[in-house]
Amino acid sequence: MIKDIKLVLFDLDNTLLSFSEYWTEATHTIFYLSDFTKDLPFDEFFSYYRQYDQYFWELHHEGRISLDEVRQQRLIKTLDEFDQKISTEEADCYFNEFFHQLIHLVKPDQALHKYLLELKKSYQIGIITNGKVEEQRAKIQKMNLHNVLSEEEIFISEEMGIEKPHEEAFHIPLVKYGVAPSQAVYIGDSWNNDIVGAIDAGMSAIWINPQNMEAPTNHKPLFITENMLTLKEEWPLQFKEVKLASK
Repeated sequence: MIKDIKLVLFDLDNTLLSFSEYWTEATHTIFYLSDFTKDLPFDEFFSYYRQYDQYFWELHHEGRISLDEVRQQRLIKTLDEFDQKISTEEADCYFNEFFHQLIHLVKPDQALHKYLLELKKSYQIGIITNGKVEEQRAKIQKMNLHNVLSEEEIFISEEMGIEKPHEEAFHIPLVKYGVAPSQAVYIGDSWNNDIVGAIDAGMSAIWINPQNMEAPTNHKPLFITENMLTLKEEWPLQFKEVKLASK
């Protein structure tokens, strides 16, 4: 139950950070900057690229390929559709330039900061995120979340040596905080990684579900909400009202 919660843990990408929006904009930008892609029809390229991105992410979630291979193969296979060949090293360079563009786009959200600081008055809070340490910390730095969360309150899968949805990825932070699973709630957008993972680890969960998707399993989150704005409105927090509307 919400009244028993002592620890609130968040996902990063597409929960605290509007990653999909930044991803799309950075993909568009690097497309026109790169010699590999700038002469291709963008809409056709992007359609293939999104399809291959989803396909290879599914393989990664099944543990069949690495994160680096997702990033390499989605571009290599997309360019195959245009009879254009590139190496994995060239695909790595493309991703690095893309990520540079993405990080440049990320901006702090002062309303989010204020909300998290208000949460800290009543709960312990933290982040559990899948990804590479350098990349995830770069996002957190650009969001100025280091002003809200200490290093000890940020848990990155590469650093932990385990990814969500494995139960250990949730239990490692719980041990650090000294909190039982029943006293913690995890908030995230991925049904499998965040909701299923947290519930199977004995925690409560809140699903960030902006597209109003159907739940694919019988796991029961505390409730479902659209985004961080609606989270505050729908969760009866035990402190004064705080506006989360973006400036």
